[in-house]
Amino acid sequence: MIYDILEVFNKIYETKGERLILDNYNLKDGLYVKINKDNILEFYELKTVKKDKFFSDLDGMQNSDMEEWFIKRDYYSSYINSNKSLFDKKIHNINYLSYFFKAENDDYAKDKIDQHFNILLNFKKFNDKKDKEVLDKYKFVIENGDREEDILKKCEILKNCFDEIIKIIEEKKIKNYIKIFFDEELEKYTNESEIYLSLKIFNDSSYNKKIGDKIYGLSNSNMGLNGKKPFLEHKTRKNAAPFILEGKNALMLKKFFDWLKNQPYNKDRTLDEDHFFIQKQSNNDEAEITDFDYIPTKTDDANKSFTPIYFKNYLYIKDKEENLISDYEIDELWKLEEKIDDLFYNKQLKFNYYKDSKEIKVSDFLSKKLQSILLITRFAMINYFKKYDDREFLYVIKKYGTEFIVNHYLSERYFKAKEAMNLKLSLQGENMDIQQELQNIKTILNNEDEYKNLTKNEFLFLAGQWAYYLLSLSKADSKSKTLSLAEQYFRAKYISKLQNALNNDLEKYKHEVSLNNKKIKKTVTLLKSYHDEEKLTNNDKDRFLVGFMTKNIFWESNKKENVEEIKQ
Repeated sequence: MIYDILEVFNKIYETKGERLILDNYNLKDGLYVKINKDNILEFYELKTVKKDKFFSDLDGMQNSDMEEWFIKRDYYSSYINSNKSLFDKKIHNINYLSYFFKAENDDYAKDKIDQHFNILLNFKKFNDKKDKEVLDKYKFVIENGDREEDILKKCEILKNCFDEIIKIIEEKKIKNYIKIFFDEELEKYTNESEIYLSLKIFNDSSYNKKIGDKIYGLSNSNMGLNGKKPFLEHKTRKNAAPFILEGKNALMLKKFFDWLKNQPYNKDRTLDEDHFFIQKQSNNDEAEITDFDYIPTKTDDANKSFTPIYFKNYLYIKDKEENLISDYEIDELWKLEEKIDDLFYNKQLKFNYYKDSKEIKVSDFLSKKLQSILLITRFAMINYFKKYDDREFLYVIKKYGTEFIVNHYLSERYFKAKEAMNLKLSLQGENMDIQQELQNIKTILNNEDEYKNLTKNEFLFLAGQWAYYLLSLSKADSKSKTLSLAEQYFRAKYISKLQNALNNDLEKYKHEVSLNNKKIKKTVTLLKSYHDEEKLTNNDKDRFLVGFMTKNIFWESNKKENVEEIKQ
């Protein structure tokens, strides 16, 4: 993976350079101080208000030019992470041209100024053999007399103006970062950054290996190798590092992760004309790759080859204004992803694509059952919607589609349950005419003299109609009681279980049912006389659910009978 990324990222970086990273680089909230050549201080503040960042002077005037000035220098002055600090985790910068700390540590930072600048004066703190090999390359830069003089001069300037900076911190009640910069050319910042990165770019210098004039080591990016992770080591090799990179490549890999870090979390990242798929998460303010894959199909090609799905309103459901919802076409893959997320996963899929399973908690929107299905199926959805691999997608729909529908119903999301059924049937390309199904059942029930055996589909559809009618007669105090009664039908695995549930509910509500009614009498007889010992498939369950959720012929019949009684 690492070598694949480097090969592609190098090409892009050659074209765009540092702008590739800096164009998306974000400053952290806090106070920004510029020490000019004449030692006059300029103060600016960055605030985040409702996710929007505002960079302004202390009078509230926004200044995008100065923000860009700070962005460039901040990037070349910040440590990789706290474990890669120059000498102290509370001092966050890595050169003598800047000084970073948190406002809460202002007194501590003041006391550490001399130590910080003295380390940068000669880097004698880094006396390990491997570190000396790295620093040897910069010997003439470090020992340059002008550089030494500049460091000592800036150390004194910073100490002399520090009290003024603390005063502003207190007046403005700054609670986060304090970042102080000297007014120097960007090249000077990049040169000093190069020394630091040469020392700290690798995970652990003990794994470093000098070959000729080049130093190879274990990359620190997306890799943690320490006493807590001995399983990552190659125990049978002289150098136990999982892989090593030449310093130049390790630096380029860091730049890649700097770019990745500043990409939006929920944005799909692709490289090499969409051939690499990369998904990241943030861990301690660093980017980590959570998913990486090679995609043989470009995004545009995948969308062009997507076969539109005709979303049919099989159940003839109506909107809030009682208007029949029209059929429509889902003509793009991302639109299907939105529908799947909404109608199957109750908008809990995309939100939880890459979350750790421990972080996916049961809530009002995510039942225990849906949580379980989500954890089982989410990677099949990622493979389809992000990597254009549909091999598992239809399998998931076939196996778990019914569970999505039942979950909505038992969670009292009745309208969404019906929409989910419409989506499942549409994805399967079902050739089903509900109106005709209803008419066929009516014809069977209205024919008083003929008692022919029902087909399995007819039985399941009629059983769904009858079950809904019986449950609707419930005088339970709460919906939860009625839903618990409905669950026995949804979880039935055999026809006999459905028949038992129907018989029990008929016995329970017989005082509400006119058993002398010929249509009802025939319904009961037909449902009791049907025999089938095979286990119900998901398609069978869907047939029952369609009968359960669509327009109910028994309530329709009741209304007509009531009208006739009024007329008489």
